[in-house]
This record gives sequence, structure tokens and C-alpha cells, in this order.
Amino acid sequence: MAKKTLKSMIFGNKKSTRKNNTVKKGSTFITQKQQQKIVITFLQMLNTVKLYHWKTHSHSQHVASDTLYTDLNASIDEFVEIMMGKEGSRVNLTGQKSIPLLDYTNINDFKKEVERYKNFLINMDFINVTNNSDLLNTRDEILGLLNKFTYLLTLE
Repeated sequence: MAKKTLKSMIFGNKKSTRKNNTVKKGSTFITQKQQQKIVITFLQMLNTVKLYHWKTHSHSQHVASDTLYTDLNASIDEFVEIMMGKEGSRVNLTGQKSIPLLDYTNINDFKKEVERYKNFLINMDFINVTNNSDLLNTRDEILGLLNKFTYLLTLE
């Protein structure tokens, strides 16, 4: 009679083929294409906020958008540098011919764009949670900045 191992007693004697899912330690599991999308969206986010900052006629929106731009710039820089440090490579945007400028004069359209950016951040589910708490924490800080800004837009 064959010697039973603990594994065979628990899982049976099924023979199965498993994929080799090994990944380099510390990998962010973010593809080059995903990294490009993140960086392009972040650059577009910054430009959209700055353009609105220059166009608004409301002093409170002017101040709030200036603060948001400054804080976003720092947090986005931190996110991208962490991402590049984990991958050990630079983001290659040489194939990207342009980044659209979204220039809003209407507060409601601008708010919709801010909501789109918030949804982009919330839906970054391709980032592996186990190995990337630093990236996700920075992502959450960026989301917090946008949520605070959304609130500040309600003030006079």
C-alpha cells in the first residue's frame, strides 16, 4: 500500500496541471500599457485642474483648485516614482503623440470630469493589493484630495 502524505489525505490523489504563476518579488504586476495609461491620466488630471484654476471667476474655486493642483502634483509624483521604483524601469511615452487638454468653463462639466478621475482611481483593481500597499495608499491620498476638492466646490 502506498504511503499517504498529509497533502494527499486532504486534497486526494488528484493529478492536476498548475500554471507557473511565479512573478519577480516586489513586482507591481502593472503592465507597461497600464503604466502609460496611469501616467497619461495623471498628466491630464493635472492639466485639467490648472486650466480650470486659471479660468474660474470664483475666488473660492480659484484658491481650492490651486491647492488641489499643488497637492495633486506632489502625490502624483510620489505615486509614479514608487511605481517606477518597484518595476525598475521608466514609463515610456514616446509613442504617445499628444495628451488631450480638457478645458472647462462650466463648473458642472468640470465636476463631472473630477468624478471621472475619481472613478479611474477607484477602478485601479489591476494593482495587486498584497505587494503594493504603498501604491494603493498613495492612490487613496489622491482620491482623498479629489473628494475634499469636491466638497470645497460646494462652498461660496
